[in-house]
Amino acid sequence: MPKIVPLVEGPGDIAAVPNLLYKILHWKQLWTWQVARPKQVRGLGALKKRLSDFLKYAEKDAEEGGILILCDLDDDCPKNAAYDLALQIEALALSCPVAIVFAHREYEAWFLASIARIAEQHNLFQSNIRFQGDVEEIRDPKGWLTKQMPVGRIYKETIHQDIFTSSLDLEETLRKSRSFRRLCHSIEGLVQMSAKDKRGQVKPYHDIMQ
Repeated sequence: MPKIVPLVEGPGDIAAVPNLLYKILHWKQLWTWQVARPKQVRGLGALKKRLSDFLKYAEKDAEEGGILILCDLDDDCPKNAAYDLALQIEALALSCPVAIVFAHREYEAWFLASIARIAEQHNLFQSNIRFQGDVEEIRDPKGWLTKQMPVGRIYKETIHQDIFTSSLDLEETLRKSRSFRRLCHSIEGLVQMSAKDKRGQVKPYHDIMQ
């Protein structure tokens, strides 16, 4: 059975990212796909230093699927950063497709896009809470979430990232976040590239890059 093998940044992603990917796969009615346990790379800088090791390790779990690199990108241009990384990956000649997605600026920006739904399901926020503006322009989404919580409570990735992901409104997030649209497109790209490979065609990286 085909798998998506995520390479992720922090400890909160270990539970949250499979949760999110399954939500998207089921939303797209891709019932036969599975999500492997994520491999933590501790950020883009650390990933680049051991890129070959991380990808070769992930490649073993992909089976008939592919690899998804999902990291935060605070200030750089996602398109340029993805292109530079894609060139390095292409030189490794892997046997499965690789998609690169950067949450701009943080994974938590997607929560801001869906904060109304999250607030409905958790008593940590006011029921009428909304985020005004571009969710990908705010520099510190984690800090924004903390400021909306009751005094004495703070947003913690290892506690809140997975449970907020469960409450994410996918259509609303898709509408408000370009990087989330990129994630959904990349998942579909991995599925398409894997299907092409079964028919004996070459699996390019560039078709599913940013």
